Amino acid sequence: MKLLLAAALLATSLPAAAIGRIRVQAAQVQVDGISVAQVDARLAIQSSKHSTLQVSTGRIGLPAGMLAAAQEQTGALRGATVSCTNPLVREPLFACPRLLVELRTEKLPALKLSAQAQFDSGRETLKASGTAPPVAGVAPGFTLAYTPAAWMAEATFPPLPVSAWQSFLKPWVSVPGTLAVSGDTRFGIRIEGDSGGTRARVEFSLRDGAFQNPDFTWLGEKLALDVKIDADLANEPMRFQARVSGSQGQALAGPVVVDLAANPLQMTARGTLSPRLLAIDAFQGRQQGLADVSGSAHLSLEPFSVVSASAEAPDIRFPAAYAAFLQQSLATTAFNQLKTSGSASASVRIAAGQPVAVTLDVKDLDFSDDSRGLAVAGVKARLDWTAGGAEAARPSFLEWSSARGWGITGEMARVDFAFNDRDFRLLRAARLPFFDGALRIDNFIVHRIGAPDMAGDFDALIEPISIGPIARALGWPEFGGSLAGRIPGLSYRNRELTLQGNIEAQVFDGRVIARNLRVSDPLGNLPRLHADIDARNLDLDLITRAFEFGGITGRLDVDLSNLETVGLSPVAFDLRIATPATDKSRHRISQRALQNLSNIGGGGGGVAAALQPGALRFFDDFGYARLGLNCRLRNDVCQMSGAGPAGAGFYIVKGAGVPRIDIIGNNARVAWLTFIGQAANALSNPGEINVR
Repeated sequence: MKLLLAAALLATSLPAAAIGRIRVQAAQVQVDGISVAQVDARLAIQSSKHSTLQVSTGRIGLPAGMLAAAQEQTGALRGATVSCTNPLVREPLFACPRLLVELRTEKLPALKLSAQAQFDSGRETLKASGTAPPVAGVAPGFTLAYTPAAWMAEATFPPLPVSAWQSFLKPWVSVPGTLAVSGDTRFGIRIEGDSGGTRARVEFSLRDGAFQNPDFTWLGEKLALDVKIDADLANEPMRFQARVSGSQGQALAGPVVVDLAANPLQMTARGTLSPRLLAIDAFQGRQQGLADVSGSAHLSLEPFSVVSASAEAPDIRFPAAYAAFLQQSLATTAFNQLKTSGSASASVRIAAGQPVAVTLDVKDLDFSDDSRGLAVAGVKARLDWTAGGAEAARPSFLEWSSARGWGITGEMARVDFAFNDRDFRLLRAARLPFFDGALRIDNFIVHRIGAPDMAGDFDALIEPISIGPIARALGWPEFGGSLAGRIPGLSYRNRELTLQGNIEAQVFDGRVIARNLRVSDPLGNLPRLHADIDARNLDLDLITRAFEFGGITGRLDVDLSNLETVGLSPVAFDLRIATPATDKSRHRISQRALQNLSNIGGGGGGVAAALQPGALRFFDDFGYARLGLNCRLRNDVCQMSGAGPAGAGFYIVKGAGVPRIDIIGNNARVAWLTFIGQAANALSNPGEINVR
């Protein structure tokens, strides 16, 4: 370089007519570990005011550290061409008002730079500014300043669409092809050095950012983000500090909704970066009105994985937390429009890409939905979960002060449990009040949750609960009775749920017992249920008044054995409905009940015809000896029978006294869908017979 400057100085110190051209050649030039082969410098002097300096080189060699970084990005540096129009030499000042540089590489097209530069040999200072080689399709502007004590280089990019960066970064950073991205960006970088080291600052901003995948599970719109990164380049690994802020736009990432307009984001992070490891020593973030979070992380970059990470959120605030973390997941449930208040805190630890510990504390959470009559107040909880069996399970709990919803009411309750790895167990008996009774859970254990060999046990006691409020809550006609009994041994093994004992209920002044209950594949798409259900000595007067079926007095036994359902649809059972042999109560049946029973049995028209003429129309009810209706369901067909044979048919109601009316069924085989249609029509559209 000094040789070239001397030549330029010599040329400008002599009369223009004395020298027209100067040429300097060197087979190789070496400066500070940089080697340049085949240097050819030419100075052409057209006049005292016009001249051109051109320098061309062959292969350029870099020091080992710089060489590795350069070759990874550009390949070998094959040469350069430098052109300066009208160089100015006024020692100690050397300036080039129009400098053009072209760098040829192995992997990239020619890199071209245009600038103006000024060098002061007395102060040994250099200043330059201009346009750098194109990056992502545009040429950034740059400035450069050098003194013996410090130096600085800065590049600023004009506004660029996200798609331009996406194409440029594709060799190093890949975005899924199905993810559409858009937005406008600004980018700038500044590198400076002095005796204290070398530092860099990167500034990036995004406006009107958007992204979307075909399933609409990842999407964002009108996003505004600003990122600033300060890095210390003097050491290996490189140390950095980053700041991220966002104040506009919304994004959906799976079940999480981020609303930067409602909850502006501020985040900082510091750590180190090496070619294979990103170590975030500490990060802190705040979304206004939503949560504060802090933690650390170590990320492997080749291949990408989370080596370790931890995060704590000491103050998670509702209702913002409900909108951000829960509402999307609950969109298809009855909990999708809740009013919430309260707070929570959480922490998580990750090792080798897997969570190893999670804690969650909920404080005074209330949630409600007036449209559904739902209100739960005073929810407090602690979840303390750890992976593996190395650590002893730590106690967790869930409690609430009051609860109501869909007509169901409950009082204060608490559940103490332990949740370790894939195992859950109740630590002590829990009493859950419902209406005027309760469900008391004595034992609840589940092992290997989510695994194919998941297993569990459940034991509980049903303290008497009145049936009336339950019926109201379910939208049924209100009737008396109570639900009580033990659930002595509900077990889950080999994908089958089995009840070891019976469930009993006292309803309609009788007793209902469910036994032999088992459910195959209860967590699958089509669970299969098996059960036997018996009802004894039910009061028909209470039943028919509750369901507006028409009046019937007497007692009734019901046997539903060999019940099998797939999903919610029965595929087989043996149903027997009959007057008990020991029933000595008064047996009466109204005209309306006669018609409805006949409709179920398929003989409604005959009963109506029998009731129309003569004196029968003056009777409101009739006596009967017994009633019965049986259905044996197989292959979607009911094999029908009744209270006894009646010629070619069977009695549904066998009359007694004067006048006497019998209801006789004639169809021994009835399609199941037809049978339930007739039963549903009889219950929902009873329609009394009009007797004139």
